[in-house]
Amino acid sequence: MKNKKYMAGILAAALGLGIMTASPGAQAAPIYQPLAHIDGATNEYSFRMKEEERIHDENVRKIRFEFRRDGDQAKYDRAMKEEQKRHDQAVKKIKRDYQNRTPWRR
Repeated sequence: MKNKKYMAGILAAALGLGIMTASPGAQAAPIYQPLAHIDGATNEYSFRMKEEERIHDENVRKIRFEFRRDGDQAKYDRAMKEEQKRHDQAVKKIKRDYQNRTPWRR
C-alpha cells in the first residue's frame, strides 16, 4: 500500500513539474529588439522630431485656447507667429544635427 502512495506522489510531482515548464513564464528568453523610445521612435532624431511636434501642437492649442478666452486677434496672430518661428528653428536644428551626425546629448 505504501508503494502505491509513493508512486502517486512521484507521478503528481512529475505532472506538476511538466505543467510548470510548459507555462508561458518559463519560455525561452524574448527576442532582442533594438532600443526604442517611449513613442516608438527607433533613433534619436525621429524621437526629437516627434517630441518637437508634440510640443508645437501643445503650444498651438494653448494659444487657441487663450484666443477663445479673450478674443484678442492681434495677440493671437503675434503668438502664432512667434510659435511658428520657434518651431521652425527647432526643426532646423534637429535636421542640422542629423546631417552633421552630431549627438543630441554629449
